[in-house]
Parts: sequence; structure tokens; C-alpha cells
Amino acid sequence: MHTLLPLTALLCCTWATAGPQEACDYSAQFHGVTCVVLADGAVVHERYRRAGDESVHWRLASGTKSFSGVAAAAAVQDKLLTLDDKVSDTLTEWQVDGRQDITIRQVLGLISGITTPPPLTAGSRVTPAEAVQQPLAHPPGSRFAYGQLPFQLFAELMTRKLRGESYEAYLYRRVLQPLGIQLRFPRQPLNAGTTPDWGGGGAMTARDWATFGEWVRNGGQWNGHPLVDAAALADNFKGSTAHPGYGLTWWLRLPPDTSAPQDATTQRATDLYQPQAATALPQGPLWMAAGLGKQRLYILPGHKLVAVRQTESLLAGERAGFSDVTFLKLLVQ
Repeated sequence: MHTLLPLTALLCCTWATAGPQEACDYSAQFHGVTCVVLADGAVVHERYRRAGDESVHWRLASGTKSFSGVAAAAAVQDKLLTLDDKVSDTLTEWQVDGRQDITIRQVLGLISGITTPPPLTAGSRVTPAEAVQQPLAHPPGSRFAYGQLPFQLFAELMTRKLRGESYEAYLYRRVLQPLGIQLRFPRQPLNAGTTPDWGGGGAMTARDWATFGEWVRNGGQWNGHPLVDAAALADNFKGSTAHPGYGLTWWLRLPPDTSAPQDATTQRATDLYQPQAATALPQGPLWMAAGLGKQRLYILPGHKLVAVRQTESLLAGERAGFSDVTFLKLLVQ
């Protein structure tokens, strides 16, 4: 069951506060079609472009990636794995070469060293079987490499661990169903087969994504019970030496006196890592699930805030000039 308050107006709620309303107004200027802000679990502002948008499962693009970190925390609670297990314990074909010491933590932190193909076209993707075949490009832990492939690797690992239950069914049973939310995979590429694209194929309503974010903000607790291992979920929000601003499937605020790698993906993904962002951003931790088109789920635990904004067109939304720093400054004022 949802604990969010009911929708009381199409464009916004009557109890909206200035910060959330201004942030959502800003989002709407840059192709935003949904904007939902929760303060300590209650909806304080909700805006939609037009009637019906609140019920649409909007594409999350790479916002889908963060469900893998949460699934890993569920698997830790179920004693299926630990984050520091070697992937080769399950993907045994890796035991004969340099991939044998790669850990699950390194895969989910995008620092495994596995060769990451260039950005995919709209009609193709790496399947789990293809991901397993990719060779080692760099020493594990030494370099951050963003892409879809690690999430397909994790999907294959989970499939083998589960021995009969699909990874998608596992995530639904363990997390989505208890929260009363849906993650759909509406646009499967021709070469996808039956396996979802865990690197970027998911879709959700704004409210469902916000519900997911509120559950994450509460440390994986739901109705007084932990749905996942708390320590493993907390590890989702610890950066690596290779990228202090990226945890296990989540973008993070940079710790003091650190910098993000100057790779094209990091610079393109968000302006959180520009020099001026350090002083402009709200104080305290920041966790973000982010996808092409500036699909965003923001969690600010210190402010007890969760915010979602989504766009309809991935390419138009990406090119529109939306700033994470500006949105967050408006949100918390």
C-alpha cells in the first residue's frame, strides 16, 4: 500500500511550499512533464503537464540502473551473495583469466575494468550473455566506466543465483510488490530476447518512483520492517576511489576535497561535479538516480526530501539545458 497522500489537484497541491513549487516550475521550463516532491513522506507539491500524465509510466532511461543496487541489498539479506564476493564464483567462465578477482561491488560501482562498449543505438543493447563474454580492459578498481553492460552482468549473475526464479520476478517479489509500485519495460529492442534492459529500459509513474525514493531514504524500512539488508543498502551511497561521486548504481554529492573523473560521461550526465556546485548545492548528502533526458530521482536525507522530475522525449529533454544544481537550489531554499 502507498503511504503517499492522495492526489488533490492536477497541477499542484494546495499546501505547496515555495521551494518545491519553484523547482517544479523550473523543471517545466525544460520539457518537464511530471514533478513530485515529498517532505518526510508527504506530497508537498505535485505538477503535471496535462491530464493523464500522472498515470503514465515514463521511461527512466539510466534511472533504471539504481534498482540493481537495491536488488543486491535484498540478495545480501537473503544470503544469496555479499557485495565483496567474486563474480567468478558464479560466472565460472571468468575463473580462467584476469576477470577472476572482480567483485560484485566493483561491477555495481562501474569500476570492474571490463570492456564497456560505446553508447548503444536506440534499437540495440548488450544482452547478459554478451556481457559475460566481454574481456578485461583495465585492472579492477582502477577506472570508472559508465554504461549498460555492468547491469546486464549483474542480471546474469542474479539469474544464476536464483536457479529458476527470474531476476525481474525476484525484484518484484522482494521490493516492488511490498511497496505497491510497478517497474515496467515497455520498449524491448529487437535483439533483447526476454531479458529486460537493466541498464536503461525501465519505466515508472512519477508517484511510484517517488515512493521508491522515500523507501530508500528510510533505509529500506517499510511498515516497520527492513525489506533489504541495511548495511548493503547504505553501501549504495559510498563512492569509490576511481569515482568518489558514484556509489553502487547511484550518483552522489562529492565528498570534500575530492573530484570526479574528467570523463565525457560524467561531465555529460550532470552538472553536480562542476567547481561551482560544491558551494551552490544544499548541504548534506545527495543521492540521485539519473537517466537520459534528465529523468531524475533526488533523495536529500538530511532535508527529508525526495523529488522526481521526468521528461517525455529523451533527446529533447537532454538537450534542453536543465541543471541539477539549479533545481536543487530552488528546491531547498
